[in-house]
Amino acid sequence: MFASTSKASRDRAANMAEMADRLGLSTVPAAWPTGASQLARAIAACERCDTEQVCSDWLARVPKSIVLPPAFCPNAEEFKRVKKANERS
Repeated sequence: MFASTSKASRDRAANMAEMADRLGLSTVPAAWPTGASQLARAIAACERCDTEQVCSDWLARVPKSIVLPPAFCPNAEEFKRVKKANERS
């Protein structure tokens, strides 16, 4: 049981990192408008997500660069806010 939870956690973390990368976002806390706390909230939302496999499948099919995150993503709005804030800087 613990091993599958650990694997799921790694898969979710990889999905989040890949999603951020495709959106042109960094997973370095300093790159997020409010820093580590905002990134930590996004990571926590990803860890609670129950669409891990949907996300993995979606990432396997989309281009390497995307403008918007998918609607099913629990961080969709957060990613949009960070992207918008970074574009203004």
